[in-house]
Amino acid sequence: MELRADRLSVLRGERPVLRNSSCTLPPGSRVLMLGHSGAGKTTLFKALAGLVTPSSGQVLWNGEDVARMAPTEKRARQAAFGMVFQTDALFDSLTVRQNVLLPLERRRVPREEAEARADEVLRAVGLTEAADALPERLSGGMRKRAGIARALAARPSVLLADDPFAGLDPGTARQVARVLLEVAGSGSLIVAAPDVPPELPLARWLYLRDGALLYDGPPAPEVETLTDEALA
Repeated sequence: MELRADRLSVLRGERPVLRNSSCTLPPGSRVLMLGHSGAGKTTLFKALAGLVTPSSGQVLWNGEDVARMAPTEKRARQAAFGMVFQTDALFDSLTVRQNVLLPLERRRVPREEAEARADEVLRAVGLTEAADALPERLSGGMRKRAGIARALAARPSVLLADDPFAGLDPGTARQVARVLLEVAGSGSLIVAAPDVPPELPLARWLYLRDGALLYDGPPAPEVETLTDEALA
């Protein structure tokens, strides 16, 4: 389904963290969202996923205004999103498998089906042998892959990855990039990063600065050197 932000703004107190930003993401989009810390990438992510309520503007899901959806429709829509957080956000007291199962339990997926899904996504990210390990026993790259597995367990049609390469060495970053591309399948993949990750070539770039979406187009290495007027 098509996802669209239409003149989206988000305020934190009186400070705008996202300003009048619009973009359209057809099914199967492969997008790199660029911008330094505080640019508004995570806020746009959360607004698209329905985790942040816009101060103005709309988020449209297949043409329907998300704000006007009934609660049951909103829940069903949120289930279509998977989020890979900048920090893996794993529960250290739970095993990798238990972490992956947790969102399925909250959605009341039948136990047998939930376990089958957990096994499937752990196999997809190469963590079958680490399924019973606690997160503290994993390397940084393995923790990232565990976070990806948890996001995939709900079988999302849109996978959002917030700076998934932070703190990783180049070899591990390439491995995580390969996993993201493989597991996204026919769904949409939107990756946020402060800089262009050479491990993940994506055909479409969004560039945010100071809460404004200033560029939407093909890869443009000069994007950060252009003025706001040139980008508008």
